Amino acid sequence: MYITKVLNNSLLLAKDDNDEEIILMGKGIGHNYKAGSELNKKDIEKIFVLHDENIKKSIIQLATEIDAEYFGIAQMIIAYGIEKYNLKLMNHIYLALTDHIAFAVRRFKEGIMIENHYLFEIKEFNPKEYDIGKYAITVFKEVLGLDLPEEEIGNIAGHFINAQQDNPYSDRNKRSAKIVNAILQIVHYHFSIVYNKESFYYRRFVMHLKAFSQRFLANEPSRERIDFIYEQVQKNCKEEYECVKKVGAYMYKEYSRELPRQEELYLMIHIHKILGELCENS
Repeated sequence: MYITKVLNNSLLLAKDDNDEEIILMGKGIGHNYKAGSELNKKDIEKIFVLHDENIKKSIIQLATEIDAEYFGIAQMIIAYGIEKYNLKLMNHIYLALTDHIAFAVRRFKEGIMIENHYLFEIKEFNPKEYDIGKYAITVFKEVLGLDLPEEEIGNIAGHFINAQQDNPYSDRNKRSAKIVNAILQIVHYHFSIVYNKESFYYRRFVMHLKAFSQRFLANEPSRERIDFIYEQVQKNCKEEYECVKKVGAYMYKEYSRELPRQEELYLMIHIHKILGELCENS
């Protein structure tokens, strides 16, 4: 194995023993070697075998455009996730996360903030990945001296959710997240409200929507007799009922299935509690 080109402080272009082109990643590895040098394998943290010419070009371009320090930060964060949670990650995360870090730092310095609408969901349902995101924030502070916003925890966590070889964020979970977000938007626009995302009732509502969406996608039958309670709530919560009917119309349009009355009832109750809390605090 020998080096053909030093790309930056963290990346080397090399040829392996079979004369295949590879990229080597290691903290500070670019300082210690030059083209033609033999390599000490102890200095190598990650090897990328370059069967795809487009990937090779992307890596080389990334190495020339992005501060080598960001590659090192990405390695630290990935190593934390692997060592603490034994994650099996696809190789693309090394490049995707490095690119994301560079973009996030630039956004932060320019005063641009992008809200992460799934932060609470990630915290509740993907605690391992959320913890990795929290660790990333501490690394940014310690290495770069930057206090990136909490939204960045969710953004980093998303990379780890999507890069896992045995991805726990299955197709059903993606569809579930779509339903949760859609219902939150329907309620938001129907009542012209701004959610207090730190409130108890908002969090309960999101957790209920998550459970509801999973039940709906699994087509679980309703087992409770709720006719009398339903009629009482419908009578006393007319606007909540109208809003839930919009939710039902959306679900029918997307999935060609009626919203069960039991689910309508629970949605009306949760929406009523959120509205009551907002009125108390206004």
